[in-house]
Amino acid sequence: MTQLDSHHAATVTFASAQTALRTIADLAVPRLFVLGTAGSGTTALLDEAADILIARGTDVHYWRPATSIAELPRSATLVVDDAHRLDAQVIGQLHEHVSKPDAGLIIGARPWPRSEILTDIARTIERSIPMVVLGQLSRRDVLALQRTHAFQIPDRDLARITEFTGGISWLVIRAMYLYEYLSSDDDPELSGIRQVLADEIAARVAREDDDLKQLIEVVSINPQAMGSCPDADPRIADALIAQGHAEGLLLRNGQPAPIVREAVMASTPAHRHAGLKTVGEQHADPDPATGPAPSSAARALDAWRQDDLDTAATILDALDPAAGNPHDDGLTDLAAAIWSARGMPQISSDSYLARPPISAQSSARAAIAHLGVGMPERAIPAQKSSPAPTTLGVALQLLEEGLAASLAPVPDLTALLDLVRASELYTASRHVGPIPELPAVIAAAVAIAAGQPQTARDVMVAAVEGGQGGDPARARLLLWQAFASIYAERPADAREALAQAERLIGRQSTRDLMLLGTVRIMLARHYEDVQALRAAWNAAVAHRRHTDVSIYSLLPLGALIDAGARLGEASLLGVASKRALDLIEALGSPPLWSNHLHWAFVQQGILLNEPARLASHAQALVAAAPHSAVAAAMAQAGSMWVAVLAGNADPGQAETAARALAAVGLAWDGARLASHAAQRVSSDRRAAARLPACARELHPPEQARTTPAAETVQPATAQREPNPLSERENDIAQLILQGKTYAEIGESIFISPRTVEHHVASIRRRLDATSRSDLIAKLRLVIGASLGV
Repeated sequence: MTQLDSHHAATVTFASAQTALRTIADLAVPRLFVLGTAGSGTTALLDEAADILIARGTDVHYWRPATSIAELPRSATLVVDDAHRLDAQVIGQLHEHVSKPDAGLIIGARPWPRSEILTDIARTIERSIPMVVLGQLSRRDVLALQRTHAFQIPDRDLARITEFTGGISWLVIRAMYLYEYLSSDDDPELSGIRQVLADEIAARVAREDDDLKQLIEVVSINPQAMGSCPDADPRIADALIAQGHAEGLLLRNGQPAPIVREAVMASTPAHRHAGLKTVGEQHADPDPATGPAPSSAARALDAWRQDDLDTAATILDALDPAAGNPHDDGLTDLAAAIWSARGMPQISSDSYLARPPISAQSSARAAIAHLGVGMPERAIPAQKSSPAPTTLGVALQLLEEGLAASLAPVPDLTALLDLVRASELYTASRHVGPIPELPAVIAAAVAIAAGQPQTARDVMVAAVEGGQGGDPARARLLLWQAFASIYAERPADAREALAQAERLIGRQSTRDLMLLGTVRIMLARHYEDVQALRAAWNAAVAHRRHTDVSIYSLLPLGALIDAGARLGEASLLGVASKRALDLIEALGSPPLWSNHLHWAFVQQGILLNEPARLASHAQALVAAAPHSAVAAAMAQAGSMWVAVLAGNADPGQAETAARALAAVGLAWDGARLASHAAQRVSSDRRAAARLPACARELHPPEQARTTPAAETVQPATAQREPNPLSERENDIAQLILQGKTYAEIGESIFISPRTVEHHVASIRRRLDATSRSDLIAKLRLVIGASLGV
């Protein structure tokens, strides 16, 4: 593919440009005014219009400094580029030229600097043909650009490019060109492309005059500062915004595209950051009689949205809203969200206790905070009213009802359904305000607790893709997506989501930093060795000391309890463990929130070889088993672990217990039980031989999940077919391609040759293969050639 630059973009991207080119050839007097920002393709459009006119026999002249406009032939059409750079005398001559009814004129200019005479020329031309405005690409324009230049960019990445460039044409075009050289599977967030663009943007900004440079810094770092200075002249600001837009650095409304904000944030010195963030604070003192000034609340909210929790808290600390003021709910929601992010859920709950919410929506957020620390009795029902239902209101109502149902002694099947629906509606509401915990996180936690990790992952993926909670929520959503993916046995997905979160996470959110460390620990525990586990543990343990427990952190805490026991560090979690047990006891030990915590302590007792530690937790699981399939599987597995450690476990019963764990979302735990049972069974070695195969089936090594074929470059003529095979069938297919017999395949993966035969028959049916050679050919297309075959 040939290199594409901005000069060749306009005619294939902007729909208005295409219309103009189709129209101009039919005009008796060719005229066109093109208004385009830097790099939007104005020159290309003028050239193409000229080519069309020349092809039909029109006398076309390009303006040069030596051109005498008055002496042009009456039938000639003049083409003028960069008209905004021309002096007043030449602009005046153009004005005289276009006033002649038979004078053709094709002219291009930027939207700034403005000129009254140039504006009059545009109005005159618009009587013949609408002005073409270039600058911001729509999705339709971007897709047209992709088709015309044969870019091979997946829809997901194309959407990301359009989003972070804000549709600014030169940024979109540059990103699409860079995609061919810098994109990779290891970079799902396109960070390589973003870095190059950020460097180029920083270089452009550095070339601008000081006033524009300062405005771009302000709108990127602290937009509230623009209106907070009493001596600011709106006319000057408007002119600078127009200039920034014309240069392709700002959108028309003066906002920077996300990549421009990133570039400025990265290139602005620290002292400038600090100075800009405090600009105007002295001009926004609250009025005790009327409550906090809106600018103070807005500045606090803006700081929170930029992950600057400390600045947001500082602004809130200076406010003393009067009870009953309508601003209270928003400020209390913000304060509660900040304390939750800081890993202090008790203070989050106290925030609502100090200033009880007025609105139903804030009451629902308060319920999240109160229940999170085991104090649902703190929640005060909102005043009853009958407003028209809103998407956000219904989402929060379902969330509150789902949370209440999740506390039932007998797990309520409606709880998870309500919470999933609440997450979907909350995403649909596009609400980006503060909340103590995100609906998707709560729904995912309950889904995992209910033994449905794939549902948990689906909820998180939908929330991430839908932008639940806006930019401030993205890092936390990605971390929980990674967490749920580990339970769903999707390590590659977990690592991808983790990598994305690492680039976004705020350094002041202790809660998220702790979760990030926990995900790393889980990946090391499940897929790496003890050295990797130790390294991940050491990196995360400092944050554990500064993070308190809520019911929304019980699952991650359980993973830490297991890892700590494996490393001999159980004592470091003593305080957190005690608080977690007190928390679930205060809530009446609801199975959905307590089962996994009890299971973590059972595993701790096993790892430490201290039966006394696990007795009470095993009893709690046994007590919950009659009305909880998850507790029943855990109780059965706990008994089997005791038998395994004693060396008298029955292989068949061990496999049954392991598979029961996998059925409730604990495949790794089941594989671990099967693996240990295989090593300790004292009789029936033939039956015990099934256990290693069971372990690999429940939790295959990470490298086995990505087959070598997936990394094989296919011939240009080979079309990769969709893979309809299961994971086990994929394993068998690879062995078939290696030329192994049914007996050899069975020995390799611990199944009988007859079972292999059944799997091969299934593969033949799925691929509609009519012979062995046909089967081999189709397998190569489906999973690729392997090991040189």
